[in-house]
Amino acid sequence: MITFSNGEQVEFLTGSGALAFDGRGWIWEYPLRWVGLLNPKEFTIVVKTLTLRPRKGNLRWYAPWRAVRLIPGGAVNAVGLTNPGIDWWIRTCYPRVQRMRLQTVVSVYPESIEEAKVFAEKLHSLSIAAVELNASCPNVPHRETDLVEHVRALALALRESGHPLIVKVGYDQPYVEIAQAVEGVAEAIHAINTVPWRLVYPDRPSPLARLGGGGVSGVPIRPFVREAVQRLHAHARLPIIAGGGITTLQDLEELWELGARAFSIGTLFLRAPWMPNRLVRAWRARYPERSCPTATVSAYDT
Repeated sequence: MITFSNGEQVEFLTGSGALAFDGRGWIWEYPLRWVGLLNPKEFTIVVKTLTLRPRKGNLRWYAPWRAVRLIPGGAVNAVGLTNPGIDWWIRTCYPRVQRMRLQTVVSVYPESIEEAKVFAEKLHSLSIAAVELNASCPNVPHRETDLVEHVRALALALRESGHPLIVKVGYDQPYVEIAQAVEGVAEAIHAINTVPWRLVYPDRPSPLARLGGGGVSGVPIRPFVREAVQRLHAHARLPIIAGGGITTLQDLEELWELGARAFSIGTLFLRAPWMPNRLVRAWRARYPERSCPTATVSAYDT
């Protein structure tokens, strides 16, 4: 697991929004939670990414298939950051996660340095494990040098919240350079977000072509995740949270060997929401020494 500077330890995280905005899950997952097949307390809950103001995006609750489709072994989505905004979350969801005593990471997407500063102010007084900067969204500078500098500036502004910072990167970004740039600012790097359809299936049309193709998650992106984790472990010093295509104990073992020290599970909640807890328990039963405090990796170890 990874230990942050505030003493919070993270080992298994939900993918951003995998259990909605408050850890209770989406409405179709409620029955599983009620009967104990889905237990959010075994995870660090990463809330669905929030913007400063409400954003309509592409997701419509009455027709989710317009922006999300299941594909063999995974999913493709072009949700477009649909969310009610940070003020709504603080007002509506934060009291719930506190009552449920859930370890929570707030994922945010500021569009500018000024917005990042506002986020930091709003999050400062909250009792949360960490803030995650979703730096992997498409609406960021396209030139690599501009992107790296932009992400570092956002990270510096968000760090003023007083909470540990996680930076989530995408495969189609210079993720090693980003990780190197935010060393000393962020306390972990999260690799990776969904991979653009065009990179996973260059010769196949996406079912969400009208929305730009979307991003692929789940089993189809396993090779991309493994490559990213291996490169980050070799060339950067931040602890790595690995996410993408995790469905089996072997996936966890392989990612651990490549250098990951915490894991993010997302699409499995969508395809088989009763399975993530089984997977966590199987890992902890087989490798109890990797989950105990003496086996943790400090974000400041070098």
